[in-house]
Amino acid sequence: MKLKNKVLLGVGCVWLVFLAATYAGSYHFLAKSFLRLEQEHANSDLTRIDQALDQINYSLYTFTSDWSHWNDLYTYLQGKNPDFIKNNINMPAFVTSNINFLAYWDLNGKLLTTASADTDREKFTSSPQGLDKYLAPGSFLLNRKDVQSDLRGYVLLDNCIMMIAACAATDSDKKQPPLGIMVAGRILSPNLIQKMKDTTKLDVQLLLPQEIQTNGTLQNIYQTLSTESTSHFSKPISKNDLAGYTLIRDIFNQPIGMLEMVSPRAIYLTGLKAIHYYLTSFVTLGILFSILMLGLLHWLVIKRLERLDLEVAEIGTKKSLHQRVGLKGNDELTSVSSQINSLLDIIQTSHEQLEQRVLERTKELNINKEHLAKLAHYDPVTNLPNRVFFNEMLNKSIHQATREHKKLAVLFMDLDKFKNINDAFGHNMGDLVLKEIASRFAKTLRAGDIVARIGGDEFIILLNDISNTNSAVPVAEKLLKTCAEPIHIHSHEFHLSSSIGICIFPDNGTSLEDLQKNADMAMYKAKNAGGNIYEFFTPDMHSAASDYMKWEAAMRRALMNDEFMLYYQPKLNLAEKTITGVEALIRWNHPELGLISPAKFIPIAEESGLIMQMGEWALRAACRANQSWQEQGYKPITIAVNLSPIQFRHQDILTLVKSILTETKLDPKFLELEITESAVMDNNIDAAAKLTEIQNMGVSIAIDDFGTGYTSISYFKQFPINTIKIDQSFIKGITANTNDLAITSGIIALAHSLDIKVVAEGVETAEQLKLLKDHHCDLIQGYYLSRPLPQDKLLELLAQKELAF
Repeated sequence: MKLKNKVLLGVGCVWLVFLAATYAGSYHFLAKSFLRLEQEHANSDLTRIDQALDQINYSLYTFTSDWSHWNDLYTYLQGKNPDFIKNNINMPAFVTSNINFLAYWDLNGKLLTTASADTDREKFTSSPQGLDKYLAPGSFLLNRKDVQSDLRGYVLLDNCIMMIAACAATDSDKKQPPLGIMVAGRILSPNLIQKMKDTTKLDVQLLLPQEIQTNGTLQNIYQTLSTESTSHFSKPISKNDLAGYTLIRDIFNQPIGMLEMVSPRAIYLTGLKAIHYYLTSFVTLGILFSILMLGLLHWLVIKRLERLDLEVAEIGTKKSLHQRVGLKGNDELTSVSSQINSLLDIIQTSHEQLEQRVLERTKELNINKEHLAKLAHYDPVTNLPNRVFFNEMLNKSIHQATREHKKLAVLFMDLDKFKNINDAFGHNMGDLVLKEIASRFAKTLRAGDIVARIGGDEFIILLNDISNTNSAVPVAEKLLKTCAEPIHIHSHEFHLSSSIGICIFPDNGTSLEDLQKNADMAMYKAKNAGGNIYEFFTPDMHSAASDYMKWEAAMRRALMNDEFMLYYQPKLNLAEKTITGVEALIRWNHPELGLISPAKFIPIAEESGLIMQMGEWALRAACRANQSWQEQGYKPITIAVNLSPIQFRHQDILTLVKSILTETKLDPKFLELEITESAVMDNNIDAAAKLTEIQNMGVSIAIDDFGTGYTSISYFKQFPINTIKIDQSFIKGITANTNDLAITSGIIALAHSLDIKVVAEGVETAEQLKLLKDHHCDLIQGYYLSRPLPQDKLLELLAQKELAF
């Protein structure tokens, strides 16, 4: 297709699409505007219906209020005006007031008189069916004990809806105490609905629940209005008519029916006519304008473009770089012609240069190709093979070893605490250390072996064609030794160690993935053992890893399913001979395995990070339990909760303690946090600041297992401590070992001199208790006093007035 036709077709299509989009968009938005106006008008009509219905209801309430505050009625209720009913409760009164029901009760719920009338036929009738359930003695409707408790609303009867009003009966000045209750009712009858039609000039119809239930559409509308805050709903029911609905609720705010309004869609239909007229005119003018625009475009632009195209095509056909185009004029097309000629000049002068540069670029690309190949297979820091290259070589070695029935070994190495070098001296220094280590490893291995850096401080080694499993041992020992030798870089000296995991093919795995995974598993076992050693993979490691994952998953489910519980071990105050505190201990009540020892799941929780969630749960549960005991009337005691080192070091621990105390409303003085010595060793300054903040809250601090870790007298000077707990390893020996007794008594004396309380853990005999009492120990805790107890057993113990100690 020629350019001329393409341009004409393209411009024409774009313009037609624009007209069509404008037409459709305008029609859509304008129609929506008229629909919105129609909806607003319908809502206004429904509001008028509500107002008309409310006026009728209010007139009934006004009648009821006037009659209930009538002196003649008040004297009747006093028993002094027996002719009141005969003189006032008659058909003219019902017809004039347009009521269908009237009744009086005394304040004891006794019915004094009642009357019902059909005002359309002007005759008395029996009470409307279904009204009695609202008028039972003690019912909500009759609960009008004072002049401020007037009620008006609607009730649903068996076959109709009745407006209802109830007022307390008193004198006209409302100064005398009420003596009874007056209830008046008006049925929403066809005549009453007709009056609403006359008042609102709208076609209104009352819909009762039984009518609504027979029509699926009405039922959906009724359900929607019942559950939403609005009481109005409208929708078109045909091209020319719209239906609106307003909900009627009874005195209990329950839906009991709807009023339906049908009105013509005059606004929308008139709007559609206007839209059609406007858009038809717009499209007609648009098409005429399009034709004119396309004609001008063809005359002024396309014809000249065709000529330019012919000249350029001729140059291309002849491949003549000396020929030039010629287009007369003083506009953009002439400028384009000049630019084409300039380009031809440039092309002509640079053609030879281009050929020369192609040759130069080809040489450069060959060099870059070699460089990219090296980057893809070698680590840029150490120049060792990277993971990709190592995996390729390992796969080849596996295939070869499989064919020749030979063994090979994969060694996974990780430098111990290498992160400290990066943190202290920066990554540039770390890279220099890695280069030196890589060079040493490469020199240690045989020519056929491969060492690769797979990331960070991790290396992997392939030992090809080993005679047996033990052949990897000398290599591993050499690697450990060469890694441990001092590294001198600039003016710095570094000492490193490494952890090595060894996996043998085909004994411990036959695929690349299994060999690397199992070697990595063995390496982590070596690292967890302290580092600077090697470990061979064993099937038990896989089983242990699998068990670890199962236990971790089970603990996550336990947290979600609330399977954890607290036991409480009492602390006896030796001076007062009373229980003044307990230690909260977490237990796991597994649905299948029963109670599981903390020694089984706490280490896994600490390693997996779940200790944070478990610790938070335990702290909240302990504070909530202690507050509950006090509210039940038990004597307040201190509850101690253990904080793991991971919890204590977490940046949000202070916020967590504050929020839990606020949430449970527990006085901070009844909470004690137990922290091990190791928890405060890594960062003494940060630990001291946290402990001070905790103590400022009013919470006590205890050092648990004192004497077994990094025991230092400087603790008493550095940290704000309220209590120390002497580890049970000392308490067990105080009756037989003079050294244990001397250490224990010395700790007690030193602590007391610094106004620190002492708790002895693990007290199991009367002799231990006597010695501790003689040396003025403050509190004891152990099986001699009580094992950890569930809450009900602890409360029984707390309820005892005297203890036999």
